[in-house]
Amino acid sequence: MPARRSRSTVLTAATLGVLLATGAVVASPAAYAADAPAATATATATATAEPTAKATADKLSLQVDAPATVGRGGGPVEFTETVTNSGTADASFKLRVQAATDASPLAYQVIKVEYRDADGTWKPVTDTVPGLTVTAGATRTVQLRLTTGLHSYWSDRVSTVKLSSAVLDAAGSAVLAESTKDVSAEYVTLEVGNAPTTAVIGGAPVEFDVTIKNPSASRFTNVSKVLEADKSSTLQMQEADGSWQTLTGTSLPHAGGDLLYQLADDQNLAPGETFTRHLRLGFTGDAKIGTTYVHPWALLDQGSNYSPVSVGPQYIAINLTGSALGLSVQEPASIGNGGKPVEFTETVTNAGSSDAPFNLKLDASNPNARSDGRMALESLDADGNWKPVGLTFKQQPDGFHFIGSLNDVTVPAHGAKTVQLRLAAPLNNDWAGQSGTVKLASAVLDRTGQYVLAESTKDVALKALDVQTKGAPTTAVPGGTPAEFDISFINSSASAYDNVSPIVQTDRRSTLQVQKADGSWENVTGVPTGQPGADQVVYHLTADKNLPASTTVTKHVRLGFTDGAPIGRTYVNTRAVLGENTDFPASVGPQGFPVDVTSAPVSGTGKGAAGGDTTAVKAGLTSTSGGGSDATGTSTDSTTDTQSAGGSLAHTGSDGMLAAAAAAAGLLASGIAALFFARRRRSA
Repeated sequence: MPARRSRSTVLTAATLGVLLATGAVVASPAAYAADAPAATATATATATAEPTAKATADKLSLQVDAPATVGRGGGPVEFTETVTNSGTADASFKLRVQAATDASPLAYQVIKVEYRDADGTWKPVTDTVPGLTVTAGATRTVQLRLTTGLHSYWSDRVSTVKLSSAVLDAAGSAVLAESTKDVSAEYVTLEVGNAPTTAVIGGAPVEFDVTIKNPSASRFTNVSKVLEADKSSTLQMQEADGSWQTLTGTSLPHAGGDLLYQLADDQNLAPGETFTRHLRLGFTGDAKIGTTYVHPWALLDQGSNYSPVSVGPQYIAINLTGSALGLSVQEPASIGNGGKPVEFTETVTNAGSSDAPFNLKLDASNPNARSDGRMALESLDADGNWKPVGLTFKQQPDGFHFIGSLNDVTVPAHGAKTVQLRLAAPLNNDWAGQSGTVKLASAVLDRTGQYVLAESTKDVALKALDVQTKGAPTTAVPGGTPAEFDISFINSSASAYDNVSPIVQTDRRSTLQVQKADGSWENVTGVPTGQPGADQVVYHLTADKNLPASTTVTKHVRLGFTDGAPIGRTYVNTRAVLGENTDFPASVGPQGFPVDVTSAPVSGTGKGAAGGDTTAVKAGLTSTSGGGSDATGTSTDSTTDTQSAGGSLAHTGSDGMLAAAAAAAGLLASGIAALFFARRRRSA
């Protein structure tokens, strides 16, 4: 199940608090206080005597044109209070104005009432507006304004400010008229329209609206319109003409590197204004699968004495699913055990609108590859050179794994990235004769290597060389006619080999000839193995060690035994030696076939060995590759059997074959006979 990333309200608040301390434009979210007794904006330092009950002698009345709303954190809202004198004498009075709310015990700190003085300046109402006179039969209008600032205990609740006004006599001892009005203290609101719930990493961005409203009669000049999102996000804002502007986010180090986007430079909100922006949010290829949180905010700055206050939803939760990346693997059909690497490709596609960095994990496994080094992977670098992929060997319940990766690869938006690779099963004398399957598991990971964005598993056939003998003799007579038969060296894999030595090993009192392409016969010199008591020789059939992919090389030979051959059973081994000049060569082929040497008389001369061509020439190859032709395109469906009359096997063969035979004999002398010889495995 994908990992989920959760950011609680408390964590967000703490993060924003740190940001504020470092000067970032972020604020702690609102907290709520329990109901508390009302606080009044005109609290005084010392208690004063309350005025007496309303006097009836004076002819003064009061009309308050209170504002319907005021914005918390916004600018002041002006209003008037008018005193009417219906009497026959001028009247001096005081106007007491108080504003209170039960929303917060600390609200008195930020609720303020002011009056306009005769000189036109605004002055705070500490208790009353002093020195007022209204002439007989006239009215006196006092200009006032109400401000409700923000406090973190009183930020995002609609509440009521009770505006209490009273006309007092000149001494302030009697109430002549009074009025109580309710003013709705509104706050800036933020709404998200069509909020997304899912998005695809590297895919098309999701679109939604952010709307900030000022429902009050106050003007705001301190509203930062921002959005915080993951560090792997991208944000665009639609302009009035329908075009899209790409926004650049500022990294927030105290919020895990999240980006803070400014939706507008203007911090103003006029009375009743609605600010709406249509946004589209995307996530680049290195975003993490799981839940991410997006925070749209209106941040109200209250100056140096107060922390900014954030207004908005706690968060928008978006589930980042999968990826816009795809993976296609063109795996090799097969590789040869002990052969050369086979090339293949893996292609990563990106349907998204942004470039996507990724890591490519590679895992080659086989149930019998029991030690390090039995699998190899290489990648083609930008400089055109093949470089090894570092592989870690691990034993797991399903077999032995060789795991590596290519890191920090990027696939362009709406494009593809093809990685060129090659796979090999390097020569190992412990399992060179084994065939089976290599499971090639590939995965596209995010840049952190934690999340799988795309994956593929392919089976690659592992094929060992096969050596087959056709028409092998079962009996022989010392000095008799040599027996002809075929030895085929079969490479059914897509690997080429450049280290194959085709050999025949048997009793040293034997003779061997190889038929050349022109039908003549070439004598091959046997080289003693040098093993104590082995009494064996090795015949190297050709000095050419190459065996191309999907190719069968067939050697037509004739084997005889000299007059001194002992009577009884001997064995003939036909094999392919791999890596004969390396520290750990391997031998592949069937178990030796038995030949019974008998004393029965031989027809003809009794010698039975053909003289053949005495020119030292490298043995020719009879090969078939797919369509039954050799490298020159000449048909190789059959080989002419030719015997030369009389004579004995006296020719020593070419210098190259002598050297190769000596090398093979040396390998046998050093212990190759004790190596694992695979039983014959015929290709399917």
